[in-house]
Amino acid sequence: MKHKSATAMKRVLSRLIFEIFFYVKMRSLIFFFISVFTILSFVAVEHFAKGDLPILLWWTQQIYPHPSENITLIRCGNVKCYSTKSRGYLDNKNTKGILFYGTGIDPLDLPLPRTQDHEWCLFHEESPLNNYLLSHEHFIQLFNHTATFKRESDYQYTTQDIFALEYLTERQAIDIKVKNEKRKSDGFAALMYTQSHADVPSYRDSYVEELMKYIDVDSYGTCLHNKDLPENLTNPEESFQKDQFLDFIAGYKFHLSFENAVCDDYMTEKLMRPLHLGSVPIYYGSPKAKDWMPNNHSIIMVNDFKSPMELAEFIKYLDENDEEYLKYLDFKKPNGISNKLLKETVLNRDWGSHDHKYYFYNIEDKVDYYQGFECHVCREIHKRTNALKEHEKDPSWFPKPPPKMADNSHLGCPKPFSPLSGHEIPSSHWSFTYEDTKTVADAVVEMLRRGEEDPSLTYMYYTQLKKKQKQNSQNTGEL
Repeated sequence: MKHKSATAMKRVLSRLIFEIFFYVKMRSLIFFFISVFTILSFVAVEHFAKGDLPILLWWTQQIYPHPSENITLIRCGNVKCYSTKSRGYLDNKNTKGILFYGTGIDPLDLPLPRTQDHEWCLFHEESPLNNYLLSHEHFIQLFNHTATFKRESDYQYTTQDIFALEYLTERQAIDIKVKNEKRKSDGFAALMYTQSHADVPSYRDSYVEELMKYIDVDSYGTCLHNKDLPENLTNPEESFQKDQFLDFIAGYKFHLSFENAVCDDYMTEKLMRPLHLGSVPIYYGSPKAKDWMPNNHSIIMVNDFKSPMELAEFIKYLDENDEEYLKYLDFKKPNGISNKLLKETVLNRDWGSHDHKYYFYNIEDKVDYYQGFECHVCREIHKRTNALKEHEKDPSWFPKPPPKMADNSHLGCPKPFSPLSGHEIPSSHWSFTYEDTKTVADAVVEMLRRGEEDPSLTYMYYTQLKKKQKQNSQNTGEL
């Protein structure tokens, strides 16, 4: 029996040893293939290094418009570049463009040291409130190429929420008789307001609250809430893209379309959605919004009125005069869009909508605006590289091309102010944020001027500047 037990034990041990050996071998194979893949990746990097194609590095990680995690060849007409989000390429000699997503820019995480070969490229289509650093000229001047909502930027996204001209015109407004009936049978106010993002630098709620003293407003969001949505549309923030929600709010004559921040050309779906639905937007946001409207009579600008009371009186007048009200919807008629700037911009832009709900408007299958900007940068870098080569061949005939540099017109937005008084609110944290980011911008600029290599030093430079500001303030007070 003991002999049989010993034999059985040997078999178990032999099997166990075999399985361990097999497991180790399999892990070795796995590690082998991983090693091969890694080696091939390094070979690929070396291959790129030997070529002359520029590499574009997406530094901020929120955006990378390609599925590959490593590096992607992009074709931009007659030029090519490589695109990557791998920071390991920062020191590669072919890395020429560093792309930043504005919202994600962190002064403590900058690609330093900045070399003469690195062209910084800014992409920012979102609200100014996301990063007021970008509203200060000495900071925006750090960028060589820009893509923002402002028309002055190198690659503009001003019309990002106009998916096509047809988006504005093809959906017809609800018949005026039906709208008037809803005012009576459904208890609709003439105006609707749907906001759930409170405490924003446009201080929009303060204006709407004052307006409510002079005219009824149905407010469905959590801000100034006074009316509930139908049960099937309980959360307006989640319902914005639903057809049922769009059908519901299309029944209103007017939409209060107030942006969360005020800046030239910063216009969002808050303005474009009512135009699409056939409601008249009462707008507060970009002072230049009229420049982008379908015609010269399709929007009511809050800034055109001296007070909320005066605006309320005008809305009441239109509410009671169908003929005058309908003039604001003339752009829905055939050939109703007369704005040349709007038509040329939308038709000639080389990017298309990639919104999942409105992608069907992108009939030419154009790239999204992320890839569009990427190609813009690629072309600009090739252009400068070629000019530098010509200069090296014959400096006397070909002057050295100066680097491009952005200025405040590319994104700079004003300090937050009250829509009621038109003046700054010094006690507001938005005023503090705006001024404080100016100090941060000063710190970054000074740090770069001194050629610092450690971005964490930003905080040290910032605190030194704050101390100087405090001392200057005390000295001024003593005087």
